[in-house]
Amino acid sequence: MIRRREVTEPQGLFHPCRAYSYAALAFLAHTVELMSGLPGWLASRQASVAITEAQISQASIWIALGAMAVFMVGRTVTNRPVQIAVAVVTGFVLARVVTLTALSLATWSYVPGTATALALVLPAGLWLYRNLPLADPARLAAAGAGVLAFAPLTWAALWVAS
Repeated sequence: MIRRREVTEPQGLFHPCRAYSYAALAFLAHTVELMSGLPGWLASRQASVAITEAQISQASIWIALGAMAVFMVGRTVTNRPVQIAVAVVTGFVLARVVTLTALSLATWSYVPGTATALALVLPAGLWLYRNLPLADPARLAAAGAGVLAFAPLTWAALWVAS
């Protein structure tokens, strides 16, 4: 649980409030890897969806900026509605990890973003989920809403980018 700390209290690298920052940085690194390789991967797969490189880049940037903003606000504002928003975004981010891993297994190829999703985003997202100052039912429900919102929000970001 996150609690208020005294100004003189030391805050180490593994303090629970660092989970927000680590999740934001992990998602940023993941987005950079995803943007650098996904357009080429889609072109080599001859995907039936007509998505341009610019659309993928813009959608990825908007999703990353939104997620990072929620994580950073959640780090400083500990009230319940903000933490529920953080739990929703955490569920969204963890859904992306599962989706990229499943896509890699289904296509028997490396999907760009899978390495950082598994190495950085998964541990940071799980650590953040564990340290959210919400009771278990609220935390689980909000993260589940983020998982369910993954596909519509991704398509909405692509639509806005077009």
